[in-house]
Amino acid sequence: MRTLKRTKSMGLLVATVVAAGLVPLTAGTAGAAPVAAAAATGSCPTAGTVTQGYHSGHDGVDIANNRGTPIYSTGAGTVIVSGTASGYGQWIRIRHDDGTVTEYGHMYERLVSVNQRVNSGQLIARMGSEGQSTGPHLHFEAHASTASTRGMDPVSYLSARGVNLPCTPGSGTPGTNFTTWGTSVRVRQEPRLNAAVVRTLTGPTAVYVQCQTRGDSVTAEGHTNDAWSYIPALGGYITNIYIDHPAAWLPGVNQC
Repeated sequence: MRTLKRTKSMGLLVATVVAAGLVPLTAGTAGAAPVAAAAATGSCPTAGTVTQGYHSGHDGVDIANNRGTPIYSTGAGTVIVSGTASGYGQWIRIRHDDGTVTEYGHMYERLVSVNQRVNSGQLIARMGSEGQSTGPHLHFEAHASTASTRGMDPVSYLSARGVNLPCTPGSGTPGTNFTTWGTSVRVRQEPRLNAAVVRTLTGPTAVYVQCQTRGDSVTAEGHTNDAWSYIPALGGYITNIYIDHPAAWLPGVNQC
């Protein structure tokens, strides 16, 4: 049986903390600087099977999966296009902080708007088959700048940022700084026990925690905690009980 490192309190029972040799942060001290994201790292755009690569007649790469599969921004940046387009049906373009531009097409639902700031690994759309498409997939392109008319090889673009296709969302996120533990871990839309489940993790998963907040108190595995971590690549919150760290309130992570 796995021996848990986490304290059984919400980080407030000093005796337990001292006995374990741990000093978790409380909500009042949660303003520490977040883990810095490496400039040359990126995030997986979506899960699925690569059905068409980059070639002279195809500017991007196609990743096929079921309708509704989440699509994520591969890097931090600003949304410069979010709307409809001939061929794509619906599309999104993001200008990243390094000047490059990524493009996402054929989704059935867009979740971001023009001029919106997005984080690497943030949920931006859901996969569809709109426009000139034979089935649900993401058409993903990478461009050197907003002025480029020809896309660069997206496989090389992602590889240079630590993401190799096919990929698992969350695995290439910058600042991947924690790992979940346990099976059937539910990711919820909000830090509440009655919030919708957006995903269920089948096993330990490397994740980037963007921020944490106080929510419903959860008792599980012999522990109680009201702290929840927001995982942008998964589009929701996980109770900190299932983040593999001894502190109930994660150090170095801002409060949402």
